Amino acid sequence: MTLTSPDAEVQRLSYSWLLTARREDLAHFRRLASLAMREWEQPPRVAEVVLHAVTELLSNVARHVGDRRCTLELALLGNAVQVSVSDRSAELPKITLPDWTAEEGRGLWLLREMADGLGYALTEEGKQVWVRVGTDAGGA
Repeated sequence: MTLTSPDAEVQRLSYSWLLTARREDLAHFRRLASLAMREWEQPPRVAEVVLHAVTELLSNVARHVGDRRCTLELALLGNAVQVSVSDRSAELPKITLPDWTAEEGRGLWLLREMADGLGYALTEEGKQVWVRVGTDAGGA
């Protein structure tokens, strides 16, 4: 039997943060997501959609959820990056064709169009909303 020491350069495949969603903290979490995209050597198209997802999902918690405590997770899953936010509200998001003259209400619709997958599910504590972005030309 050969024993080896752990490699100091092992790449993390996921990051997770417990936070209280506040609009003034969005730039901080976009920076953290940007660092993860660089570490995982993701192309600009993937990074752009991931950063948009971080902004939109956390903004929705700040705007629509009474208890703004949530978990943000970034994960490299094979040929996709997944951004997920779990919060304490059981109210599922509504994704409808936006009113283009309105000042808000189109974020999730746009995100769904940009990403390779968008979904949500109820959890024991509330819900999880996730976005998946393919990391290669074939998508997720």
